[in-house]
Amino acid sequence: MADHDSRERYLALAEAVIGAFAYIASLLEDLPIPVIIPDIVQVADDGGDPTDVLLALNRVRAVIEDEPISEFHRRAFEHMLLDWFAAYEIITLVKIAGPAPWRLDVVEFALNRLVTWAEVIENDEEEPDDSQS
Repeated sequence: MADHDSRERYLALAEAVIGAFAYIASLLEDLPIPVIIPDIVQVADDGGDPTDVLLALNRVRAVIEDEPISEFHRRAFEHMLLDWFAAYEIITLVKIAGPAPWRLDVVEFALNRLVTWAEVIENDEEEPDDSQS
């Protein structure tokens, strides 16, 4: 029973990682200077190398520096991308090494942080001003 639950959780988290990638792609397209990244699912379906997609997403970390957005939003994008990479790397490890509970927890934690950063970006929130405390 526990193996079945772990497998179900793995499948749900793997799907969430792919969904998060699509969400990130849409946020990047909405930037003042739109950034387009390859579709990870389409590349996989076409028999392409997902490494190319990962390298493209990593290049976004440098490209985002030239966007006419606040430094806070640049950091939000950077953190969101790093959280996605963490989730992707660990879900890939789960596929190879098995769904140890801590691995699945790490994926879930990274995705939760990613969602928080995405909400900051999407809601156009600014960095809290600690000087008024």
